[in-house]
Amino acid sequence: MEKKRKTMRNVLKKLAATGVVAASALAMSMVGATSAEANSQYGCPYPYVCIYGGGGSSYPIVAEFKDVTDYFQNTNHGDVWWVVNTRNQDYTHIQRSDGFVFCVPPNGNLGGGGTITGIMISNGGSC
Repeated sequence: MEKKRKTMRNVLKKLAATGVVAASALAMSMVGATSAEANSQYGCPYPYVCIYGGGGSSYPIVAEFKDVTDYFQNTNHGDVWWVVNTRNQDYTHIQRSDGFVFCVPPNGNLGGGGTITGIMISNGGSC
């Protein structure tokens, strides 16, 4: 009788451990999928900053950037553009040919005119 109880306890422990592992794996996969879907916007994948060659998401993406830098990366896009920042914590600075700089906050977007000559993705900071 005692042997039967020990066997039954071992079986229950194994089932409980298997259930915990399965539930954890399911929860992790759900969180991962939700996070990635929530961060992509208007066809621009996470963790990119995309420049569209026109005034909205119906225009083609003409450039994608994802490197955080402390300088403006050279680019040349104009005359009407739209920028989407899918990053969760990073600010994007857009420099125009006349020297004016725009800021796009995390998970934000901005449209404008004039030729874009530089883009800088800053880790943290603010607009």
